[in-house]
Amino acid sequence: MDLRLSDEQIRLQRLARDFAMREMKPVVAELDKLSDPNEVQKRFPWNVIKEGSKVGLRTAALPREYGGAGIGILTHLLMLEELCQADSGFATHFHQAWKMAKLLVQKCSKEQREHFLPKFKDDDTALLAVGITEPDSGCDTLMPYDEPDGGVRTTAVRDGDGWVINGTKHFIACASVAKLFFVATRTDRTVGVTKGLTTFLIEKGTPGFRIGRIHDKMGNRLMMNAELIFENCRVPDFNRVSEVGRGLQFLASFGARHVPTTGAFGLALARAAFEYVVEYTKSRVQGGKPIIEHTTVALRLGEMAAQIEAARAVCLQAAWMADQPDYDARHGILASIFASDVGPKICDMALQIMGGYGYMRDYPIEKIMRDALMCYHIDGTSDVHRIKIGEMLRGVARTGYIAE
Repeated sequence: MDLRLSDEQIRLQRLARDFAMREMKPVVAELDKLSDPNEVQKRFPWNVIKEGSKVGLRTAALPREYGGAGIGILTHLLMLEELCQADSGFATHFHQAWKMAKLLVQKCSKEQREHFLPKFKDDDTALLAVGITEPDSGCDTLMPYDEPDGGVRTTAVRDGDGWVINGTKHFIACASVAKLFFVATRTDRTVGVTKGLTTFLIEKGTPGFRIGRIHDKMGNRLMMNAELIFENCRVPDFNRVSEVGRGLQFLASFGARHVPTTGAFGLALARAAFEYVVEYTKSRVQGGKPIIEHTTVALRLGEMAAQIEAARAVCLQAAWMADQPDYDARHGILASIFASDVGPKICDMALQIMGGYGYMRDYPIEKIMRDALMCYHIDGTSDVHRIKIGEMLRGVARTGYIAE
């Protein structure tokens, strides 16, 4: 395994870093302070998305023949880490665009690509989302709990040459600003989710489909999580992107390779907290000297540095492996678990080093801490991922989250 970065990977990493500091950081901190998510929606920084399109970030995951950079999983991880330095919530819009654009190119039919891809590629403000989670369905789909009474409740019923969709999704990242949505639906309630789900690609503005409440979250306030509401939403069979009854496999077999990239959130937020608090300890004087010279502070900083480097190593290794044809999904899950634990842990240590100042909104650690707590729940809870590893070790891993 060779983790030396290519010149192109270094270029894209720097591009993401410069974009995050130049375009994102000056804007997002003030928007994060708005108490009403609907006000954030009104003031959403579309100019930053447009600039991301201009420099090639939004479409970076598209193959070169479609005008993208053709980034793999390792490059995705590197770029996402840099964007998250400015704001992990806003960075998610690019993260989702990279994942879902590749899903559209690699898993959809030629006719579907020809129809839907230009709607993403040629529109500088087009963002993508995926709707799985519902008010009464979450990790029982991701595991999955494979019984008729578990998992996705949103239904899709055949109606002539189309389908009628009814139900509600919630907590959907990027939902209030996205234009194209991959949506998991239940097409057979007599079987579990591994045989009863079907995935559709649905455009914003489709009759019967609307965005509901924008969620008022503790952190990552620019991620724009919201409800998707379907009320007798009729779509043609052309919009069905999976085989009937194979919707979970359509999403999960592709998504398994991207699991290492979720580690970028914990890694980036840990790094942001660490880099800030190191500089803080050099200027904060107590007992006649900068607190970095106090043994207890030095011990904590040393532990933080070790944890961050360990998280970086496991994430880079998993991302590199995900770019290989013989990828084993457990490596990505392990990386996600470890980095998702490290992120909040490092932020908590940084807050403790800063004392009361760390608790104040005048300092960035408070925001980074709020954002980092999401790491425990991103793409399924950390405990669900641990259960997945346990099942793999027992040799009883269930269909739905294994790379095929």
